[in-house]
Amino acid sequence: MKGTSFPKTLPMSFFRILLLSFLLTFSLTSGAQIAPQQLFSNIELRIDTNVYSWKDNQIEVMGEPHLWFEYQEEDPVIELQVFPKYWALDGLRLQPGDGYEPLDTFRMVNGEHYRAKLRLHKITQAEFLTLSIQARLRYQEAPYIYELRLFPVTRTVAYLPDGPEELFIGEEKVIPLESNNYQNIKIPRPWSTGLPVNYKLSLKDGRVLLHLLPNELGKQELSIPLTLRKPFLNEEGKPVYELPPIRKTLMVKPAKLAFLSMGRREASYDQSAAREEIEIELNYHPMLEMRKTYRVEAQEEPGGALVAEIFTRNVLGNGKVLCWLRLYAYHRRSDGNLYIKDGDKAVFITNLDIIPKTEVQKASLRREGQDWQPGLEVYPGESIEVRIEGVSLHRADFHFDGLVQVRKDSLSSSDRSVVFSGRVPVDIAQKKILIYNGAEPAGPALRVKEYERPRPFDFITLHYAGDSVLLKDADFLIFLEGTLNDITLQFDYDKIDQGRLYGRQELEIDIQVLEKGKTLLDQKEVRNLVVCPGAASPRFAAYSEEGCQQTELRINEYLRKKTFELDTWTTIRMTIRHKSEKYGKAALSKTVEFVLYRRSSFDIDVSFPAGLVVKKLREPGFGNLGGISMAMIAQFSFYREKNIAREKPYKFGFGFLAFDAFNFSDSNNNRDVGIVGLASLYPIPTKERSRLSFPLYLGGGYFLSESRWFLLLGPGIRVRL
Repeated sequence: MKGTSFPKTLPMSFFRILLLSFLLTFSLTSGAQIAPQQLFSNIELRIDTNVYSWKDNQIEVMGEPHLWFEYQEEDPVIELQVFPKYWALDGLRLQPGDGYEPLDTFRMVNGEHYRAKLRLHKITQAEFLTLSIQARLRYQEAPYIYELRLFPVTRTVAYLPDGPEELFIGEEKVIPLESNNYQNIKIPRPWSTGLPVNYKLSLKDGRVLLHLLPNELGKQELSIPLTLRKPFLNEEGKPVYELPPIRKTLMVKPAKLAFLSMGRREASYDQSAAREEIEIELNYHPMLEMRKTYRVEAQEEPGGALVAEIFTRNVLGNGKVLCWLRLYAYHRRSDGNLYIKDGDKAVFITNLDIIPKTEVQKASLRREGQDWQPGLEVYPGESIEVRIEGVSLHRADFHFDGLVQVRKDSLSSSDRSVVFSGRVPVDIAQKKILIYNGAEPAGPALRVKEYERPRPFDFITLHYAGDSVLLKDADFLIFLEGTLNDITLQFDYDKIDQGRLYGRQELEIDIQVLEKGKTLLDQKEVRNLVVCPGAASPRFAAYSEEGCQQTELRINEYLRKKTFELDTWTTIRMTIRHKSEKYGKAALSKTVEFVLYRRSSFDIDVSFPAGLVVKKLREPGFGNLGGISMAMIAQFSFYREKNIAREKPYKFGFGFLAFDAFNFSDSNNNRDVGIVGLASLYPIPTKERSRLSFPLYLGGGYFLSESRWFLLLGPGIRVRL
């Protein structure tokens, strides 16, 4: 068969590629769900000298695929490379998000892949680190958002210094824990219980400290498990959140003196208050005498400062001694043991924390993007951080009456300061948010203050001459033809707090009435105009109605001469602004001028045309050149649009013409009086106040004496009286 010939065989890969391209194009352009593998062939993350790809470093966490990578620094700069697969991909954009900061935009490199740099912030503390990548598709109006979930891992090492450690019964010992990443170790707050050597971890000056308190004599093996915030991957590629237990051999020896344990670990001492007797239970010892007062000092040698007194009362059935404890100074367990003395002789040892009574000294606030500020004024709907400073705050149980979503920042808190985050409800009713320690008020209260922000003038509508416009959209000059009955300002109270809280709007209005020559005819100042948000505001109940403008504002109520009594070309200038002393540099201002105009005017004009060429009909020639004539014309003048009292350079009118009126020679046969219609052209612009002008005339008429029609053309001199 003749005709076009085709190859007998084509590679199967060609048909597969063609079919794949068709299916991909159809699925994306028909609104089907887009899969990431349809858009991208691979994603690579470069950090330090390592490269991690979506193909080779994928891990499933909580049922979702993540890209894992290993880090060393807390705020590293990484490079992201995205390899496009779909031909209609028209560009990428990295959206801002929590835990990272874009450093530049995606750029196409050699037509192969997109590249961008970003900085990660505090990886160890960050939870659910996700990069939002916005993909623009050529045949889809809405962008496609792809969330690249990252799973950071790191190698954390922790160990105790080598060498034996000696402990004494009842004596607390603190050993620093060595680690390459202290922030990645979770710190359990409570002490362990029921062990030969109890322990706890604490964080001080960025380092982890191990506190040991022995309970049993002899050689003791200590094993401490450590939990991590960010895991490492084992040989099977599984995330591990626990380090191998830290093991340490300890030798526990008896106390040099008999150790009497108290029934409490700490007591509060208030220097300013009278001495209080605190009831405690002390371990019984045969050498302990009843109904006797013992001194408590911080040193074994005689002559130590008095820290406390213990008065033994009686022996209880549980093998304890009921005592009174009187405090005279502060003491920390970490500073060493306390010695119970009979006179100057140490007979027992004990230990406890004698700390100041919990006291809130001050509080400060921090808003997003700002530093700590001493003021305690908060606003409805805002999220804040509250830092409470004082002494012995670790024992306090703080809560806020009115604050919601309250969370304590345990990493930033200590016995000297505690940090909380929370949100002020938009509809909060009270004016103060009290801070409680348990059931007792503690320290200053947060004061709820209403917003005082100037809202753009989209809540004010101008009504005039049957028309209306939002003040923010009003033109500077508004020309009005005819009578202006009034100018009314109408307020949309429900719009003030719409979308964002602005609060009461305190305004001022300056009104000036100017005549045609800009002479000030009237002036009025409206002060202390307060417009309050309406019932649609979530803060409506908190706004006082006292002094609020409840009705629309009419300008005629403030003018001596009303708007409907004003002459043509009068200007009403209105300036509406927020009070500068209230809002400062944020105050807004808007000026609108209403101009009463007309399109034309009618007047009687007297002029003296000279050198007029008069052509009488049915008379041969080009006409006669006359001398100085006099014209009295009732004429119409026309004004330029959007200009104040600016006339157009021409006029039209009808009247009388005394042709060659000032030629009194006996041979003058041209002098006559005619009825004329004239068009006047003023080629030389003249000032408004000018009395003299030089128009050109064109027209025609009828001479009364000769009873003939004529045409005329020529210059003239116009004198305004």
